[in-house]
Amino acid sequence: MVDLLSDALPYISQAATLVIAAAAVIFSHRASKEVGQRELTTKMWEKRTDTYTEILRATQDLDPTRRPTPEGFATQSNDAPPGDVQLLARDLESEEWKEFTARVDSFASDEVRYLFYLWLASLSGWSWLIMKCVIHYGSDPVKYNEAESELQRSYKATHSVCLELTAQVRAELAFKQRNVRKVSVTGPDKYFGAVIDVEFIRGKQTNLEPLHAARLSMLRRSGEI
Repeated sequence: MVDLLSDALPYISQAATLVIAAAAVIFSHRASKEVGQRELTTKMWEKRTDTYTEILRATQDLDPTRRPTPEGFATQSNDAPPGDVQLLARDLESEEWKEFTARVDSFASDEVRYLFYLWLASLSGWSWLIMKCVIHYGSDPVKYNEAESELQRSYKATHSVCLELTAQVRAELAFKQRNVRKVSVTGPDKYFGAVIDVEFIRGKQTNLEPLHAARLSMLRRSGEI
């Protein structure tokens, strides 16, 4: 028996060495994979953080309360050469803006992405109503007053979405779980994609499919609204 064990010992030792080597390879592979995943997660989080900072910067730049009143836009359009007046502080048709929204689509959570596009939809509603006010300014007091009343509602809608978007961003950056409150929206007739009323009510918003609003960046005096 002793001789048998003595003869088998080299083989047992060799097998043990192979098992240890195989285990080391597996462990090394798993460790390398985990390191790679951590690095990828870190890079994705850095890109998400940068994107969220850009989103909050955009809400500041495009804040409608920083733009002229309907009377101010009407004066600009009268004094400017024939053509267009810039409604927004940033060009939403520029390559820079398109690249930015692509980053939002790539790195933002479903909740932030939904609120971002809801904010753009409310901004589009504001643009629509500014146009109505300017077109009817000084020519049709009844229609102007009606549009101006709706415009005040749109300011409130844009502000409320901005607050919800900011709260969502801050929560995610602090690694806190947060759900978007249930949303009720209405938009102007015959204008797809714009929102003029937004109400956040009790409950969780389950449909996070983004609203893609029309991109309004220019003001034209001609046309019927």
